[in-house]
Amino acid sequence: MRNRSELVLDLRKLGLIDRPGEWSRLDTTVPAPEDLRIEMIGVPEGSPIELALQLESVVEGIYVSGSVRAAAQGQDARTLEDLELPLDVAITELFVYEREPGDEDSYTVDRDRLDLEPAIRDAVVMALPFRPVKDEDEDEDGEDFRYTLGEDLPESVPETDPRWSALKNLLDEKKES
Repeated sequence: MRNRSELVLDLRKLGLIDRPGEWSRLDTTVPAPEDLRIEMIGVPEGSPIELALQLESVVEGIYVSGSVRAAAQGQDARTLEDLELPLDVAITELFVYEREPGDEDSYTVDRDRLDLEPAIRDAVVMALPFRPVKDEDEDEDGEDFRYTLGEDLPESVPETDPRWSALKNLLDEKKES
C-alpha cells in the first residue's frame, strides 16, 4: 500500500482502529489518481476530487459512506465533441479487518491503514456513462442533433424486398399444402 497517497488513511491517528462505535468525518479535496476512466470519458489524473465521507468503526472493520465529487472529461459519443460532466457519486463500503476465505470482492484494512483509492475508483468508473452524450441544454446552436443517411428514399418503396420473393412463394406453397 502506498503511504504517500492522500487516499491512504492512518486509522490510528483517526482513533478508529478496534473501537466500534467511534466515527470520524473526512471533508477534503485530493488529486485524482490515474486511470479513473473508461473508453470515451474519465476524470483526468491530478484533477480535484472532493471527498465528503464518514468513517465509522464497526466490529468487522471500517464502514465508509458519503459522496465523491469530480468533473469527468471526454467526448460526446455521437459527435465526438469535447464535453465535461459533473459527477456526484455515492459511496458505501465496508473495509474489513480480515477477509473471509474465497471473498475476493471485499476491501481490507491493511496494517491499520485504509486505502480509499480502489473503492473510489470502482464507484467513479461505474458511474461514468458508457456512451456519454452532450446535454441538449448545453447545445450551442440550440438545434437538435441531426444526421443524414444519404439520399432520401423514394416514397414508392415496395413493402417486401424482391430478393425475398422466392422465399415468400415457398412459404405460401407450404401453407397451402
